[in-house]
Amino acid sequence: MKKVLIILLVIIFGAGIYINFGMDRTMDNSESIANGPAETNEPATLETSGENTETSTEEVTEEASTEPSEESDTLTFNQESLEAAYAEAVAANEALIIDVVIPSYYSDSFIDSLSEQFGSDYIEFNRVDLASTTPELEAVSVNANSDAVIMDALQISDYNAEVLPERNLDRLTNAYMNLYDDGKVVYILGNPNVHQHENLAAVLEEESNDLTASDYYYIDNQDVSVEGDFYDYETDEMTPASEMQVVQNIYEFMAQ
Repeated sequence: MKKVLIILLVIIFGAGIYINFGMDRTMDNSESIANGPAETNEPATLETSGENTETSTEEVTEEASTEPSEESDTLTFNQESLEAAYAEAVAANEALIIDVVIPSYYSDSFIDSLSEQFGSDYIEFNRVDLASTTPELEAVSVNANSDAVIMDALQISDYNAEVLPERNLDRLTNAYMNLYDDGKVVYILGNPNVHQHENLAAVLEEESNDLTASDYYYIDNQDVSVEGDFYDYETDEMTPASEMQVVQNIYEFMAQ
């Protein structure tokens, strides 16, 4: 009987130890879990946020690069009156009209070359033919709606007609002033020495000095120099090389 009691006590004691040991382990695990570092989503959130920001920036950049940009007109005229007229035309989405009064020794492509040189959709160049020499020059007719006039100085015309000794500069300046009084911005287009003749060279130099000193808008071309021919005597026109330099001088005088 005693043996049975002893055995029961041993069993009960062993069971108690087992249960106590198991609970201790469970509590230790619970405490480890409770005291362990809490998981956080902050790094993931920050990383995701950075990726989203970068993606958004790329999308905005792509959208900005794909959207058509409005080209601003950067042409500026050196003469205040013409610059004001040009700015007004651009604001109204209209064209500044410039009449180019020239003799037949300018080719048919001269006006196109001018348009390309200025490179503006807001300028319209119109050719007005002038078949005259200065001794017989009367009033110059232009379009009523033009804002400016480029008027040839007719030095080559006088030379070709062999009336250079009788050249009448007063008639040329009178025609200039008549256009000016009509509200036009007027330019006198000096000629190059296409014939390479000393008499023509002397007239070009003298008139450049006199007209510039008198505050006329005089576009000087006496220093035009080209490789090859200045003048085509078969067509009685300036060569393309001569014309291109005249076009460039017009642009440099009028605009910037």
